[in-house]
This record gives sequence, C-alpha cells and structure tokens, in this order.
Amino acid sequence: MAKRTRATATTSTLARVNQTAIIEALRESGALSRQQLGAKTGLSPATINRLTAALIEDGLVVPAGQEPSTGGRPSVLLRYAGSSRLVAAIQLRAETVTGILVDFDGKIVFRRSVALGHRSPEKGDADDGDADQRSADQERQLQKVFRLFDDLIATADSMGTPCLAVGVAVPGVVQQPEGVVGTMPEFGWTGVPLGTLLRERTELPVVVENDANALAYGELHNGAGRGLSSLVALFLENGLGAGIVANGELHRGARAEAGEIGYLLMERSSLERSYDARGDLEDRIGSLALTQRARERGMPVPDSGSLTAEDVFELARDGNADAKELADEILDMVAIAVAALVIVLDPELVVVGSSFVGSSDLVIPGIQERLRGRIIRVPRIEPATHREDAVLLGAAELAAAEVNGFAYLAF
Repeated sequence: MAKRTRATATTSTLARVNQTAIIEALRESGALSRQQLGAKTGLSPATINRLTAALIEDGLVVPAGQEPSTGGRPSVLLRYAGSSRLVAAIQLRAETVTGILVDFDGKIVFRRSVALGHRSPEKGDADDGDADQRSADQERQLQKVFRLFDDLIATADSMGTPCLAVGVAVPGVVQQPEGVVGTMPEFGWTGVPLGTLLRERTELPVVVENDANALAYGELHNGAGRGLSSLVALFLENGLGAGIVANGELHRGARAEAGEIGYLLMERSSLERSYDARGDLEDRIGSLALTQRARERGMPVPDSGSLTAEDVFELARDGNADAKELADEILDMVAIAVAALVIVLDPELVVVGSSFVGSSDLVIPGIQERLRGRIIRVPRIEPATHREDAVLLGAAELAAAEVNGFAYLAF
C-alpha cells in the first residue's frame, strides 16, 4: 500500500496566496503605497516589491500617482486594475441560455439571453424518427450556445478588453477536466463533450461546471460563505442539486456526482420503483412533477407550460389554498434533504438559490422551523447573495480562477 504524504505549499502556491493578499488589500482600501501594502498584509518589503512587480507585469496592478510628499521622496501608489480585464460566463437553463461579461471588479458590463426553444418530447428509444428529432434538437440548441459563446468573446474584443477565460454552468453532472456533461433531462442531452466542443472554438481557458457547484463556488469566494471553509449550496430550478464545499474546495466526489440530491430516497415506497433521468426527490418537487400536480389540482400554470417552486410560493402568497398546500409539501421535502446534508457534512452554512431566492423570507424560516429539535444543530441558512445572477457570477469566478490560479472578482 502506497504511503500517503502530507501536502506542502510550493513556492508558486505561496506566491499566489501572497498575491491574493495584496489584491485584497487594494480592493478594500483603494490605492496604496508598497509600504502601506506591507503594513496591511504583513509581508516583507522584498516580498512586496517582487510580487507587485509581477502583478504590474500581468496588468493586474497599475501605478496610481504618488503620495503627497512629507519632505522625502514621495511613494508611488498602486491600485487594482480590475476594470481592464474581463471573463465571460454562460448559464444553461431549461428554456434559455444567458451569457455575461464581467470585469475583475465584479461589474457586469454586457449581458445577452437567447431562447433555446422547445424540444420534442421523448416517446421511446425504439423509434428512430424520435431519436433523429432529438438529435436535431440537440444540435440546434448547441449551435445557439456556440453563437452566444462566440458573441461574448467578440464583444469583449470590440470593447478593447479581451476576454481572458470562459465559465459555463449546466444543470447536470460534469466530468472534469474534459467537461463532459451527463444526462440533462431538460435538454435531452446525455454525454455531450461540451468542454471539448467549446475549446475547439477558442484558445482561451474554458471551465464547464455543474450549476449548483458554480453557485457554491461563487458564494464561497464572493458571497455569504466568504471566509468560511465549508458550505452547502442548494439549487432548485427545473431540477434539484447541491454544491458542496469542504476544506475550502469544491467536493465533487469520485464520479463528480456528489450533491445530486434529487436522487435522495424519501420513504420506503421509494424502493418499489427505479429511477433513471430523475430521482425520487426530484420526482416530487422538480418542475415536471410540480406542473403535473398543479394541473391535477386546477392551479394556474405559466404560459411557458412549466411551473417552478418559485411559482408555487408566489401563488401561495396570493392566497391560493392549493398552492399553499403544495408549498408546504415542497418545504417538507427540502427540509428532509437539508437535514440529510447537514447530518452527513456538518457545513458552516447552507445557501439556498434560484427558485428559493425570491421567497427566501418564507423558505428559510420554513426549513428552520421543520428542522428545529429534529437534528443536532440547525445551521445558518441564507439566500444566495447575488440572487438570480448567483450561478452566472459563480461561473465567472471559476473562469477568473483559471487565469492565474486564484480568484480575482470583487463583487
């Protein structure tokens, strides 16, 4: 059996950590002299001189005038140059794909959304005509994603601030580092090598990540989880997933399937059937299940033909009795899922995103009330900091980390 060795910090790792400290100081305080940076970071003058020279060479830090003279030679001030660098982020959702350009100061400078259109319903694998149509649907959707991807890069170039990397968030399991996307029922995709296909279109770094993982990563670095080492980000939209951060890193599991909580088994009857594209929990509170149950109860369904948990909560707010009952059922199921995650992982924080964000004042107390007295400790639960853009900005943060190995965005 091979002996495990303790991980150690290399010189390059230490340099990145110290560069991050310098950038954080400039973000928080504005322009500073090298002497002031040393006082704020605790780094030696030699280290400050060496690292700021590298940051200036990379374009991350620029001179910003001089300190007022007090009789001696005035010190040069340095500032963080976040607005001069851009990354792109793309989020695939059931009906749309949205792309943004974000500068390293965390400002969204460009946004575009494209409707993906409806795909043909699956009628059976044995029908060659159906399979051909699904293949055509997939190709049509991919081409729209490709065009948006190309447009974002071209737009950044036209603005005079070239894109440095691209982050893409998808509602499915992603095998790293190739970026192969597993089953996505919302799209009818299975095993699409999205990362490879996108990298064929550019020389830029491209990272493809599960949307719940992107949410968790963004909240860790620039959201409610900043400064923490562990959290769980719960993401409910058409499907259901959780992003897990442990020891300051995304935990994907042996097969990148960690956090696929839609497959949690909720009761003994769950063992009486098999699950394929969707699991037991998702079959209860995913968009497809909620839409079907709403129609059975005579509840109004949006023009899109798809009802989300957020829609149910809004109808409940408006006094719809059926929606109130269904909202309580959703909260029961979510509370059970959160309990399982908390008991196994013991995170410092649980973040709720997407369909929960708009109704967080209802959802968070509802979960906490259901858990109180039933698990060892009810964790801190907060809504995603960046609301509807939380996944996109998490993908942008992942892209920024690809540039030089550490996070830059300052939201």
